[in-house]
Formats: sequence, C-alpha cells, structure tokens
Amino acid sequence: MRINARKLGKNIKKLRLRVGLSQEALAYKADIRLSNLAKLEGGFNSNPTLQTLVSIASVLTRGSIDALLR
Repeated sequence: MRINARKLGKNIKKLRLRVGLSQEALAYKADIRLSNLAKLEGGFNSNPTLQTLVSIASVLTRGSIDALLR
C-alpha cells in the first residue's frame, strides 16, 4: 500500500492538535523519536513502519490507523 506522506502528516498534526499535545509530548507517549514524528508531520516520510503508525494511533485515535490514513 502506498501512503500519501503529505496527507498522513496533515492528519497526524490535526489529530495531535485536537487532543492538545505538542510534538514532544506525542513522541514521548508514542515512544518514537521526535525527529521521526517531525518528518512524518512534514510529509517527508512516505514509508513509516507499521509499529510507528500503531504507536501514534494508540495515542491519538485509540488505535485506529485508518484515522491517520484518511
């Protein structure tokens, strides 16, 4: 499956802001590197690992990766 990096990044940022988290807080809660999250939100990573998506989704969407990819 090909991921639209820009769309993914916009969705992550939108959801992150909706729940009131900074990039630093989300990275900490999802146990990922801040630089990874910044690249994702900026649309510069079109090949994130499934584990990264699961970690972010667990914090932002109660585990729904689909919400990140819409």
